[in-house]
Amino acid sequence: MPAGWNTVNESFAHSIERSRGYFDCARSLFRDGFLLECHSYMIKALQTQLDAWGELSLDSLSATAEESATLKPWQRTLASAGYSRIDRLSAALLVGTQLPPAVLARPLSADFDWIWAEVERLTSFSAKRALSTRARKLRRWRRTASVAVVALLVALVAVRLWSRPRVQASGVYSRDYSAEHVLDGSGATEWLLPDGTVGWVELILPSARAIRRVQISNAHSTLYLDRGARAVRVTAFAGLNSVASAEGAFERISEQRSVLDLPLKAERVTRVRVEILSYFEKGGGLADVELE
Repeated sequence: MPAGWNTVNESFAHSIERSRGYFDCARSLFRDGFLLECHSYMIKALQTQLDAWGELSLDSLSATAEESATLKPWQRTLASAGYSRIDRLSAALLVGTQLPPAVLARPLSADFDWIWAEVERLTSFSAKRALSTRARKLRRWRRTASVAVVALLVALVAVRLWSRPRVQASGVYSRDYSAEHVLDGSGATEWLLPDGTVGWVELILPSARAIRRVQISNAHSTLYLDRGARAVRVTAFAGLNSVASAEGAFERISEQRSVLDLPLKAERVTRVRVEILSYFEKGGGLADVELE
């Protein structure tokens, strides 16, 4: 980066700020459908920026002497600053100052959109270069902090997903009543078995752990109150081996949350299966299964 960039010219920064104001006016006029007026402010924003770049002095230029002879001041300065689309910018300025009103009367003209894109690109580029050294450092710090926060959130989500049990079941009534509902902690969602069948749902743990009890919330088919588990058996497995088991039964289907709390002490548990041995009304199901 040329040494002249270490201390940004205040006049340059002021000109860039003024050009951004022109561009904001162009945006507002565009939203209101005043394309001719919008175009006028776009060209004003572009010309203001190019004048600012032309007046900005640099201690060293990347352009050769031969190139400098053929380039305008703003072209040489932008080239030294690393701007990569000077040719398109020059063409946009030329076309933009010569577009007849009839062309601008056509909404979303291809020429209009092209000029807009170039002005917007230069506006963004110029705004970054107009920042003071302190503002640049603050901007980098904020960007680094944002990246760190995003990385932390991604890591937390990954850990949460990795640490959650997986679930599988012997069958489901429909996709609206999938087995995953026994893990969501909501009594409003339920896992239901097909009509007239018994079955099981199994929680597969991400890593072996100890458990002391299992809390089971019964289903009741929210709309119809016509199905739910009656007798259940819970079995804890360490690998392929059964290490503990407990049985219990719900007294009835209830519109209120009906919970069965079964003691089930076991170590190094890798999966827990809840079997529905019998059911009320049309079939079995559960709302939630919690391990403690």
